[in-house]
Amino acid sequence: MSPSVLLTLALASLGVLYAKCEHINDRPIVGILSQESVESLKKFGPTYIPASYVKFIESAGARVVPILVNQTDSYYKQMFQSLNGMLWPGGEVDSLFKSGYGRAGKIFYELAKQSYEKGDYFPIWGTCQGLQLMSVLTAGKNILATMGAVRENLNVTLEVGYNKSRILGNAPDEILTALKTKAVTYNFHDYSVTPTNFSNSEGLKDNFNIVATSQTDNGKEFIAMMEGKKYPFYAVQFHPEKPIFEWSLDTNLKHDEVSIKTSQYLANFFVSEARKSLHTFQSPEAESAALIYNYNETYTKGVFHINQCFFFNP
Repeated sequence: MSPSVLLTLALASLGVLYAKCEHINDRPIVGILSQESVESLKKFGPTYIPASYVKFIESAGARVVPILVNQTDSYYKQMFQSLNGMLWPGGEVDSLFKSGYGRAGKIFYELAKQSYEKGDYFPIWGTCQGLQLMSVLTAGKNILATMGAVRENLNVTLEVGYNKSRILGNAPDEILTALKTKAVTYNFHDYSVTPTNFSNSEGLKDNFNIVATSQTDNGKEFIAMMEGKKYPFYAVQFHPEKPIFEWSLDTNLKHDEVSIKTSQYLANFFVSEARKSLHTFQSPEAESAALIYNYNETYTKGVFHINQCFFFNP
């Protein structure tokens, strides 16, 4: 190959690289969905976000905006157009379909799909209850099974094709080994999606791949990790935010180095997805007014197994 051709190819490669760099947003802002307070938290405020989720996102280099529940559709559409991704946290709402948490989540879920079809990128991450919401929205009905995996540190079984998934395709061997053998996933859930229920749902089979499964201490199998086949949707049944940022004494959370590295890997992955979104607020003033910095943390002293929360009065 002649030197001139080599030079042309090299310049073309640089051009492609430059084009990709142009479309990376290094100031991502992620919305975290709030939810109605459980009984033990109502004395602090009617709706809340555990601070551990905020810190989880911030640790990977993004800022956070709280998404309030029971707001107008126009509020959610404006937030969607302003944010670069969304996290649905775990918790305990009365109904995934009827709660403010479920309604707001569904609006963002539909907007993200519609937007993707037009060439726009908006990733959504679901943790625990967030995986359950993503599953029932996709299935169109409640497909959750009673699981009872409370305070359980579990291994995962990686499914065929995990190495081609977005979420684990580039994971270091240390992280993959930890997931498989070091019980670094902390589970605290009464319900989940079984592989059988997943397979029986045309919506889930058509739209998601199972990346990993786990078994409870009683031998019940459930989906531990899944990701959208087309859409940038990701969900885990365990709590990657807790090993780094929760310290309640009545849990058996692991805080060893490999647990922290695994949690940090997942935070870094999702924020890297958010960097692909170019949504922006209408003005610096609107951005500043929306950020979590406008709210104070409350020390809840381990109530509901949470050390700190942000509370909101929508």
